[in-house]
Amino acid sequence: MVSMTLGALAVSVDLLHAALMAIWFSGLPLLFWHRWPILSRAYAAYALAFVLVSQLSQWVLGQCILTSAAQAIWESQPSGTAPADASEWFTVRLARAVFRWAPSHRAIARISELFVLLTAVGVIRSLRPRAVRVATANAGPQPHR
Repeated sequence: MVSMTLGALAVSVDLLHAALMAIWFSGLPLLFWHRWPILSRAYAAYALAFVLVSQLSQWVLGQCILTSAAQAIWESQPSGTAPADASEWFTVRLARAVFRWAPSHRAIARISELFVLLTAVGVIRSLRPRAVRVATANAGPQPHR
């Protein structure tokens, strides 16, 4: 019974991880197109927090804190009940489950860094005051003198 409960908890952590990553990835356009300014600002705050926690846990733990949590839960189960790849990064396990193929840790890190950069640029862009964005957009090309 304990094994099933711990397994369900580990799966729940993985599902939470997947949901948080999906929100981060799918919301990126909100940082560049401000049709809904309140939603863009709320997403900018979420994306900033997501990236800060992700990068901090990468620096401290060598991987995402949620991956570490799920691994710890899987490893606390009686031997033989955890999946064979429970110690693997979440993104690798997700890719294997969806595509039956997984990129290397290096490739995942590079892709993650690209999305972190996009997030940083988008957050900086979305946090500029609206008046500056409108003035810049309306200024158009300046004539040469």
